[in-house]
Amino acid sequence: MKKLPLAALALLLLLSACRGEDGGSAVRPTDSALPAGEITIGSKSLTEQYLLMKMSALLLKDQGFRVNEMVFLDSPAVRSAMEAGVADLYWEYTTTARIYYHKQSPLYEPEEAYREVAKTDADRGIVWLSKSTFNSSWALLMRKDISEQLHIYRISDLSKYIRTRNTKMKFATNGEYLTREDGLDRLKKIYDFELPAEQVVAIESDLLSQTVKDGRADVAVGMASDPRIKKNDLVLLEDDRKVFPPYDAAPVILEDTLRRYPEIGETLNRLAPFITNENMLDLMYQVDILQKDITKTSRDFLVKHKLLEP
Repeated sequence: MKKLPLAALALLLLLSACRGEDGGSAVRPTDSALPAGEITIGSKSLTEQYLLMKMSALLLKDQGFRVNEMVFLDSPAVRSAMEAGVADLYWEYTTTARIYYHKQSPLYEPEEAYREVAKTDADRGIVWLSKSTFNSSWALLMRKDISEQLHIYRISDLSKYIRTRNTKMKFATNGEYLTREDGLDRLKKIYDFELPAEQVVAIESDLLSQTVKDGRADVAVGMASDPRIKKNDLVLLEDDRKVFPPYDAAPVILEDTLRRYPEIGETLNRLAPFITNENMLDLMYQVDILQKDITKTSRDFLVKHKLLEP
């Protein structure tokens, strides 16, 4: 992944959607009070990222900050914006940083992965705040009824079934997973099963769970954070041999920004314990499936957990 040139970055910023509920203006304690400071929060173009950005923005606005919310196309874009000083903070995933920014092989223990990416980024003027337990990683998806019928609950159950009873099972995944270092080849090696190329179909990520529901594939390698898993009555097979590296989410912030406004770190560190797999899946289900407003959904969540006053 190459860093975007400044010209491309500038164009991207012009195209980025500002998703602030009030156009990025601060929620001030009083009409005459000055804002505590101005902060730009970035987001990748994913619902989970919109939620993380929105919750962070609401908390910082409540602290008196003027907050600009900016959506970027992908990981390299938001990272380049941070390195250029355009974005002050955003939420990143440990293995994304490890593989794409630091150009190192993935680590498979969550705390070790977090510790190493934080250490590497510290030398680049980027601080990792407290890590959440929201792991936006890969997962194997099956229809719940078929999983129960075949007694397949773990990936090792699936691999045994493929080796001994059905070597023709069809897998679906996205194109990226087929070429990643932590992708399909590692899955087959760790779980010891064969999967000929003709039994693998690459499709868009958004279609993976529907493909399994409709029976066009027996298994999908998709994202554990996909809210359509619940909608389509699928199950996640337990990764009992730790084939998937952790993609734990944490806020990252420019060291200079944190030095000027240490209260940002304190505020987001209070949020991190509530960013769990269960909570994020529920929030994404509300936004993507039930079509609820993302700002109201985020605010209600913060109020529920007493991070914001009603």
